[in-house]
Amino acid sequence: MAFPAAELAIALLVVWTASSFVPLVPSGVLAALTVVGYAYTTGFAEPSLGVLLALVLVSLLASAAELVSGMVSGRLGGASTRTVVVGTLAGIALLFVMGPIGLVVGLGGVVFLAALYEEGAEPRVAARRAAFAVVGALASAFVQAVMLGAVAVVFAVAVL
Repeated sequence: MAFPAAELAIALLVVWTASSFVPLVPSGVLAALTVVGYAYTTGFAEPSLGVLLALVLVSLLASAAELVSGMVSGRLGGASTRTVVVGTLAGIALLFVMGPIGLVVGLGGVVFLAALYEEGAEPRVAARRAAFAVVGALASAFVQAVMLGAVAVVFAVAVL
């Protein structure tokens, strides 16, 4: 067992779990690369192939959940896919200007305005659609953190 490598990999998995709350950080992909990198250092002896594949799959699913959650929740709230995509892009642009609150303002603002002006929805309906999109985007960080936290725990149990 390569104990210092295991400690480093566990520490990195904890960092990637915490970075789930930072926009634009591909935490799930980084966790998958960490697990595969550790397995490579041990000649793929640790963790077992089944555990390795499961950890990589869960890590990549966490990344996918982050990417699609805002869109899915926006659609559930009644916003069009195009509106949610444009809102996400506006949020990313505002992220660099306003920080993390820019993501919320951009996504929620575009979905709200599109519902008002393009679809002719009343303000209450437009606000509900925007809230669904924003809550979904924010909830994705928690879902990703839980999934990556589980990856870190299972990895630690498997290699220590």
